[in-house]
Amino acid sequence: MKAWVVAVVAAAVAGPGAALAAPTAAGVTVTAGPGLTAPPAGVSRQADALAFFPRAVTVQVGEPVTWQFFGFHTVTFPGTRRPYPFFVPAGKQPATKDAAGQALWWGGKAPDLFVSPLALLQQGGTSLSDPSQTASSGLQRIFQATQKQPPAPYTLVFTRPGVYHYQCAVHPGMRGAVIVVPPGQGTPSAASEAAAAAARVQQAIADVKRLQVAKPRAPLTVWVGLGHNATGAELTVFSPARLVVHVGDTVTFANHDQTDIHTVTFGPEKFRSRIENTFVAPQGKRLRLNPLGAFSSEPPGAPVQYDGTNHGNGYLNSGILNPLDSPPAAGPHSFKVTFTKAGTYHYECVIHTNMDGTIVVR
Repeated sequence: MKAWVVAVVAAAVAGPGAALAAPTAAGVTVTAGPGLTAPPAGVSRQADALAFFPRAVTVQVGEPVTWQFFGFHTVTFPGTRRPYPFFVPAGKQPATKDAAGQALWWGGKAPDLFVSPLALLQQGGTSLSDPSQTASSGLQRIFQATQKQPPAPYTLVFTRPGVYHYQCAVHPGMRGAVIVVPPGQGTPSAASEAAAAAARVQQAIADVKRLQVAKPRAPLTVWVGLGHNATGAELTVFSPARLVVHVGDTVTFANHDQTDIHTVTFGPEKFRSRIENTFVAPQGKRLRLNPLGAFSSEPPGAPVQYDGTNHGNGYLNSGILNPLDSPPAAGPHSFKVTFTKAGTYHYECVIHTNMDGTIVVR
């Protein structure tokens, strides 16, 4: 679950004729996430585009649509399954002790969370005949991919006219549509599809560049990621990455990302790295979320103070911070910490690679 660079810009740089996805005699190809591998000058390597390129395509009945994957995404037609599940509970959390040998609060209380089989495994067949049906590429193809072997593409054929809406099961704000028309009815040309894709790329680039210079106006505030659903533009960074405060100050860490979840996790680097590397890890035939990353280290509602020695090794965690403007029922999107001792404290998001920050307390 790493940040994938916004590299689709190459199409925009090449001009409106450079298509990310265009209809051919064999159908239409869409990319789920960025389509290339290197950002242009001026675009951060922590940038991403959580979007489908192009967002909507039009095909005739019987014409296939193929998705190629560039990131931790699915292509999911939820049908009547709304909201489409990503995490599912299975019993209660087992007891977990911190470095000081004390039990962490969630043992026997919070749910044990696993990636839903509906999100992990491919759902449905190779065709859809009605928008009420469910089909999904699943995440298994992403987990099985390597640097030499990219994720297997996903192809569907649509057998009846209609508008088929789909999303990413991981990032619900990442949405697309397939418009299916009767045989013989005209569809957009390859050039017009290419122009639409290039325009969407340009919008994502412009949005990323705006995000790169955005800063919180409120004092003692750190934005935890930045992102917009409109274009899918995202930065997996803390803003500011380094904040200087005084003993007794309370810092608010607020998810400023409309597109993604994040954490704020303090502790020794090796300890944080272990959580990051096992944030989603196999347990038998299932994939389990590591509670050290998924849950707040402190009981819900408890005031949070930090002096660098919490839980015996300096561990302190926000748990999953939900996207900006998410409903309260989804869970918290901010985390407040009062720093009680001078020092330099490093932290990170254990979901996204190289998303790191520092608090200097004087």
